[in-house]
Amino acid sequence: MATRRQDLDVELERLYRGPLGEFTKARNDLAKQLRKLGSPKEADYVRTLSKPTPSAWAVNQLFEREPAKMDTLLAAGKRARAGQREAVSGRGAAALRESLQSARGVMDELRRRAGEILRESGSAASRAMLDRIATDLQALAFSPAAAEAASRRWLSRDLDPPGFEVLAGLQLAGAPVVDLATRQAKRAERPEPKHQQPSPVVPIAKPPARDAAREVRERKRQEAAERARRQREEERIRRRVEAAQEKVNQARGEAESLRQHAEKAEKTAADARRQADAAELAARRAREKADRAAERLARAQEELQQARGDGS
Repeated sequence: MATRRQDLDVELERLYRGPLGEFTKARNDLAKQLRKLGSPKEADYVRTLSKPTPSAWAVNQLFEREPAKMDTLLAAGKRARAGQREAVSGRGAAALRESLQSARGVMDELRRRAGEILRESGSAASRAMLDRIATDLQALAFSPAAAEAASRRWLSRDLDPPGFEVLAGLQLAGAPVVDLATRQAKRAERPEPKHQQPSPVVPIAKPPARDAAREVRERKRQEAAERARRQREEERIRRRVEAAQEKVNQARGEAESLRQHAEKAEKTAADARRQADAAELAARRAREKADRAAERLARAQEELQQARGDGS
């Protein structure tokens, strides 16, 4: 049982990767055992832990069951973040695109695997749920704010999607990332279809070939709709990036103008200081000449008085 911080970390990992339906009981049992071991602070902390959402739990299961693929995702995201700055400045864009493609590929595989895990556990694997899982995976790969969760390899809650600065940087690098949180929010705004009562009439089965053709057409329609949605999303991000770039350029122009004005003012002030120094030097020399002239005048007057006295 946990007697040190490292032991507690192991217990928390086991807790959050354990069966979702048994979380509350396992949490309370862990808190009781910690209190018996003389760790009341740790026990109180454990008692405050919240049950993870099904999507966060599914990601924890991916860490447990698919560690190699999760390592591949995290490594690809790390390479992408490292190469993002160079790609934006025009260097290393090809390597960045390769890292992003690798991350997206393994992310799709993990998303499908998470759906299987949810269905195995008896939970629903809806489109919205899978999108939420994809957002968590995207955050783990690309968001610096998720570094702690990625390091400990389990989630206590769903993660926030990568911020605009990350998405904008990836867009500038030529490989945009879909903002899954935005897609999920838009889907949530749509009214849910009402469940209809089953019809008492037994439907007539259609020929298998026709059903297969209809499934192919539906799949193609969904793929086309998804491509169109991605294009709209990429265009939205591109416009935001262009607007931000325009503001940067404007601010840069204003800063350059102010810099030139400041340099001109500094030059004028320097010229004025030099002129003042020269004027002060000229005034000091004039005062010295005046003082010497006054001395000569005093001596001349004294000699004149002496001459007059000798003549009388």
